[in-house]
Amino acid sequence: MKRILLLSIAMLMGIASFAQKKGDMYVSGFFSADLGGYTMSSKEDGYAPSGWNAFESSFEIGGEYAYFVADNFRLALAISLPFSSTPPSEEIEGELIKQNTFAFDICPNVSYYVKLADKFYYTPTLCMFFQRENINTKGSELYASKLHTSTWGGYINILEFEFKVSEIFSIGANAGGLGVYSTNYAYSADEKYRMNQFVCDFTHGGVDFKFYF
Repeated sequence: MKRILLLSIAMLMGIASFAQKKGDMYVSGFFSADLGGYTMSSKEDGYAPSGWNAFESSFEIGGEYAYFVADNFRLALAISLPFSSTPPSEEIEGELIKQNTFAFDICPNVSYYVKLADKFYYTPTLCMFFQRENINTKGSELYASKLHTSTWGGYINILEFEFKVSEIFSIGANAGGLGVYSTNYAYSADEKYRMNQFVCDFTHGGVDFKFYF
């Protein structure tokens, strides 16, 4: 009986040690890759004629540091470097077009941990977002261009979860959420415009790995 009682206490202590407590910290790293394509059509002459198909590959590497300012409540700062490219098989009016996009993202964010089961948490996350992006289009003189964008916004990851594998290691999963963004486009000093967006995206999933200390 004593042995069973001691074993139960030890198990409870082990579970408690996995809880997200004030003062806990973690670092997280991730890498993602996406290979896909899209088709555009337009009735306007000279722009995205019907049947324009593009294949795009994108990659992203990043990291995050987080600190729990209270039990189950953490602040974090994430930085990432996305890159995407289309091969020179993309064709517009007989011209082969290639486009490379480099970006720098920074995202301070907050999250609250809701315990759903032993070691398993629901972690909705609210983020402020800034991105600086350079888009380089290569092709004929007509289509070659360089574009710089800067984006401010915020989003909330509604479907985000974390599983604590051990006291120092966990796996997180994110299945999307809602966002609001404002992007400034600058082709030149005289050619600028802005686009505002509301995004509802539950189509892209992501996984990250966290190391606690």
